[in-house]
Amino acid sequence: MRAARGQQRGVALITAILVVTIATIAATAMAVSHQIALHRAQTLQESEMGWWYIEGVEQWVMTILQRDAETAEYDSLDEPWAQPVDYLPVDEGVLRGRLEDLQGRFNLNNLASVDAEAQARYAGHFQRLFVLLGAGTDFEAVAVTSVIRDWVDKDQEPTGFDGAEETEYLGFSPPYRTADRPMVDVGELMAVKGMTREIYELLRPHVTALPVVGSHINVNTATEPVLLSLVETPGPELTDFLESRGELPLQDVSAIEAGLNVDAPPIDVNSQFFGLESEALIGSSRVGLYHLIYRPTGAPPTVLARGAHPD
Repeated sequence: MRAARGQQRGVALITAILVVTIATIAATAMAVSHQIALHRAQTLQESEMGWWYIEGVEQWVMTILQRDAETAEYDSLDEPWAQPVDYLPVDEGVLRGRLEDLQGRFNLNNLASVDAEAQARYAGHFQRLFVLLGAGTDFEAVAVTSVIRDWVDKDQEPTGFDGAEETEYLGFSPPYRTADRPMVDVGELMAVKGMTREIYELLRPHVTALPVVGSHINVNTATEPVLLSLVETPGPELTDFLESRGELPLQDVSAIEAGLNVDAPPIDVNSQFFGLESEALIGSSRVGLYHLIYRPTGAPPTVLARGAHPD
């Protein structure tokens, strides 16, 4: 009898321990779930705040560009819009931003020009830039220029012996089609025949993909290789200007046009296309965005695209 009661007490004790264990596990799971829910809510709140800050940065930059257009007759790297913001404290975080003149880069879509003379000037500029950057030889520069042109033009006729149209790309593994329209972002370069990661990384800081064909190079803001590759042999006017433009930007292109030959691509001292990289670090969240901004002559700036950085 005593043994039976002892066994009953043992079973009751094990049952009690089991109940307490299950209750503890359930309470822990609920607490963890609650903490996860709180963290998720906090992250969503921080991300939402970050997006609002990013929108504020965009509007702020658009105002700066509008005021610059109203007060300045040229665009250069010593102006307020060109100064990066690396650390701007805000409530619960930090903002960063950088605005770049995209007309200081070579526009890949210029290679789609249907005007033979203009196309030849743009092709020559890109080929010189390609060689100057150490991306390849003159022969390789011509080949890459041809395949890029075939990617951005509207027809299916290969450019010379080096071009490549859809019939060749369909033979790749996996097969794909040519775009046959202007590039949307520079990353499309990786899809053209013969492009490698090494060549792409050399070109990337000096090329862009603007939504126009026939854009000019702003000599005040052009990267050094883009500026020096305007002509086959840079004259003293061009090299001297490169050294002095930080303090003495040009207000009129006529001061440097004398140092360029007739085959040089068109240049300017004003710009219409800008790329804004903005970043908001709020709490443990990060929000980053790239903005393509267009500032037409005589009209307020507008945002053409937003998204991840095209590079």
